[in-house]
Amino acid sequence: MRRQTIDPRIRTKVIATYGNRCWLNMPGCSITATEDDHIVPYSHGGRDTVANIRRACKHCNAMRQDRVLSGYGATLHAVIGPPRADFGMAMQSMLRRDSIVVSFDSLLRDLCPTQSKATDGLRLAAAMAWDGAARTLAKSSEPLDVWLVRTLPRSRRHPDMLAEWLALDYDVHVIETPADSTFALDLTPQEYRTAQQWYALHLTQQAVDARLAARRQRLAALGLRRDIPAERPRW
Repeated sequence: MRRQTIDPRIRTKVIATYGNRCWLNMPGCSITATEDDHIVPYSHGGRDTVANIRRACKHCNAMRQDRVLSGYGATLHAVIGPPRADFGMAMQSMLRRDSIVVSFDSLLRDLCPTQSKATDGLRLAAAMAWDGAARTLAKSSEPLDVWLVRTLPRSRRHPDMLAEWLALDYDVHVIETPADSTFALDLTPQEYRTAQQWYALHLTQQAVDARLAARRQRLAALGLRRDIPAERPRW
């Protein structure tokens, strides 16, 4: 059933308190908000209250698709780096015993454990499996600790995945392997092309941290984050 619209009095107070600028700021955001978005999604039991509603543009509201703001349900992390980067070593000290890791490379190995070279079809299957798992976990209302591991922070469906992660307050970790070290490896033609695309992005941890700090400052102004890292207001 289609839920009823928000009480106009609640919407008026939300706008008076937090403004009518889209809170999500996803790629392609139209800035001016036209819709009411539940921070804790309606499907998770999020209520029609001033504390749980912020204004969003139609584009961003549709793009979010009930993905949680990290910490309201699942806590999400993303780890990105060039081909052959040591993702396991990078995450070793940060993973919890109950952490869930969604890794493209691991999925690919599981699909073709006896083959040294993955076909295009197998790579597509691994990409689809990664996307499905990531999207499902990103909508979880349970307090899961989720780690999304991949090389390029983009796909055909999501050409600027990094911006989406930052908008939803994921912790993003960049493995900064020097280009010379990566290209000195015995890369497959596919890995070589991917490495070229990776280094063309010029991603650094410092640059990502600066963007994330600006985003978290905005979330704090919206009453959605406090000074203590990862702490969220309780509803």
